[in-house]
Formats: sequence, structure tokens, C-alpha cells
Amino acid sequence: MKDLGGRTERGGGAAGSSGTAEPRLFIWSAPDERGETVLREELATWLRKTAPEKFGDTADATVRRFGGARTSHHTVRGAVVARDAERAVALLRSARSEARVRRGSGPRPVALLFPGHGSQRPRMGAGLYRRDPAFTAAMDEFFAGYEAAGGKPLTEEWLAEDPSVSIDSGELGQPLLYAVGLALARMVESWGPRPTALLGHSVGELAAATVSGVLGPDDGARLMAARSHTYAPVPAGGLLAVAAAVEELAPYTVGGVSVAVVNGPRQTVLGAPESQLAEVERRLREDGFLARRARIPQPFHTPHALVAAELFEPAFSEVRLTPPVVPLYSSATGARVSEEEATRPRFWARQMSDPVLFGPALDTLLADDEVLLVEAGPGRALTTLALRHPAVARGGSDAVALLPAREDATGSADREEALWAAARLWTEGHSLDWGAVNAMAKSGRPV
Repeated sequence: MKDLGGRTERGGGAAGSSGTAEPRLFIWSAPDERGETVLREELATWLRKTAPEKFGDTADATVRRFGGARTSHHTVRGAVVARDAERAVALLRSARSEARVRRGSGPRPVALLFPGHGSQRPRMGAGLYRRDPAFTAAMDEFFAGYEAAGGKPLTEEWLAEDPSVSIDSGELGQPLLYAVGLALARMVESWGPRPTALLGHSVGELAAATVSGVLGPDDGARLMAARSHTYAPVPAGGLLAVAAAVEELAPYTVGGVSVAVVNGPRQTVLGAPESQLAEVERRLREDGFLARRARIPQPFHTPHALVAAELFEPAFSEVRLTPPVVPLYSSATGARVSEEEATRPRFWARQMSDPVLFGPALDTLLADDEVLLVEAGPGRALTTLALRHPAVARGGSDAVALLPAREDATGSADREEALWAAARLWTEGHSLDWGAVNAMAKSGRPV
């Protein structure tokens, strides 16, 4: 099963298309592969004749004419995203950037992945703000709740190309990662699919907990505001990603250095205060290990962050914790979250100082079911990890991202990537609310 178009084909959507035109999604479906080939050529011909002057209108028309309710039962589906008719026709006729998937016994359920600290970037997801209604409503709700709970105003900092506070800081990056992850989940839900499993990485665990029903959105905003006041006592330092197994790094986890993250069999992250981290980085490089600093200025997920976790825990007395409604997998334990764990404040607070076991948690999730993993956050860090997993590599499950690794000045890269994700859900066999999917290309104003 191929990725929708591959990055080399669309490259953020800039190649072969206008820099200002809105990306639009075109879909089609047919009873069999032969019929799909004929229909795809018919669509290309139709676009050449009707789309150049009314490109956006024809995107809506294809839903009705080529892939709407009348043909939703067909077993072969396809989709392309393009910013002009010429590009759309080229993709249709190249057969490189559309997906064609047999539905078989039905679509794989959706599992949402929420990235954590290290994935942040300026204006992450901003291209969807005031364009996608569900995304916008969730962001505005978070900002209002965050400020009401004593958090600093975040909207202008989020939308700024160069925020006054570093986006890599916990004070700015972590609440925005939580908010953007939650808003992306609400956007996907507005399209129609409902997630059947949730997994977060670091602060992404709180976004997953909110989508699962453990936390209400207002309580989530209140907790993130409280969390923003806990970072100061954590020493300067950071995390170091190393291409090695946990066992290989045992000789280096001394003198304040500890394992902070386990993302996979040979994808381990060490954490420490700055002086110790610089020394262990030097030693690892001398010993031939590949090591790279994460964009995190403090050693979270190590004992050095325990002071922050202890400051954070009392905030949970002000919120209501309930058992998850949607199955929730924990990067703290590597297993599914139990009802007892979900309602225990210390379980959530200590995730600031406990190691992140994302790799083992993903193992558990993918062992339970074959799913379509959808990354609800900036970039493709978790998607990339997932695509390397044996359960995905052999085709049982698959993964797709909702946002690009980098944004463009107009914000259209965010919208284009989101539409490609919608295309992937469609070709998987999910029913989508096309009014909701296409809303981002029609409404609002850029920010």
C-alpha cells in the first residue's frame, strides 16, 4: 500500500502549482481496477475542460459526480490533492500520487498519535486556524481556558514567525503541542472517523487523555496552565537521541545521565543537565555512536524533572479524572491505561519525570489490532517511527501525518497535508463529511 504521493511528488505542494492557489481534494471510486482506470482518465479529461477557471468548484463537483454517496460502496477508491487543474491532471495521469485501495472487509480503524516536546515548530498548524471550523473552535476554547486559569496569552506567540519566547521552551512549546494535538483530533472527528485507540508521546499523553475522555477540555487547559509554572526548578540541559539499544547505553547512564525515551529497538534518548549531557555526547561520538540533540532545553523524563512533577501533581485535585471511553495506551508503562491508572493524579504528574516508553506502547497497540495510525501534531516524527515498525512494514497497519514538517508563509502547506490525510482516510474506506473536509479551502481568512 503506497503512501499518498510520497514527499518527492508533492513536496509540500509547491511543485508545479501556484504559490497562492488553495489545495483541493479530488476523489473517485469504481467497482474494479479496470473501471477505476477508465474513471480516472474521465476525471482528468473533465478537469482539463472545466477546472482551469473554476478549480475550487470542480473539487466539490467531483465528490458528487465521481465519488459521492452514489458510489461509496465501490471497492476501489482514489484521490489526489492539487492546487491547480494542470497539477491535478498530471497526478491523475501519472498514477504516482493517488492511492487505490481495496476495502476488503472494511477500513482499518483510526488510531491517533500525539507527538510531544521536540516536535514543536513556530506556527504549527496555524494554516488551519480560521480556516477549519473544528480546529479553530478547539484552539479558541483552549486559549480561553488557559488564560482563565492563569496561563500567559498564547495566541500571538503561536501565530508569530519569531515568537518572543522560544518555541522550544516548555512554557510555550508544551501547551501549544497539547492544544494543536487536541484541535487536530477534533478536526478528524468532524470529518466523520472516530478513533478507536489513542497514544501520546510525552505531553502528547495529556492530549490523548483528553480525547479519550479522561479529562475534559477545560480541565486540560487548566492543567496545562498549572504545568507551565513548574518548569523553572528543572536544571538546564536536554535530551540526546542515540542510535543504540538501551542495553548498549548502560555504561553511559552514570553521573546524572539516564534513559529518558525509548522510541524503538535502537532509538533511545538520554537525558541530563547540560554539563553531563555535553560530556556523554562527546564520549558517545568518540565511541562511534550517532547522537543528536533534541530541541528540548531541560532534561524532562529523568529524575532531574521530579521536582516539576511534584509541583504539578496538586493541580489534579482541581480537575475530574474519569476512566477512558476510547482505549488509551500509555507511554509511561508501554501498556493500555487501566481505569485505576487513569484516575490517579500521580500517574499523570509523574509522566514529566518518568521515561517515555513510546516504542513498547506502540508495540502493544499494534499487537492488539491492525489500524491506520494518524499523527495529530506537527511534522512526521511519530509517523516515521511507525512506518519502521514491523507491523506497518509488512502492511498490516499503516501511518499518515496530518501536518507537514515545515510550514510555508501562506499556511497552505498545513491545509494541503491535512487534505492528503483526508484522502488517505477516504481510500482506506472511511465515510467522510465532505462539507467539513472542504471547509478549510473555502472559509475564513489566512492568519
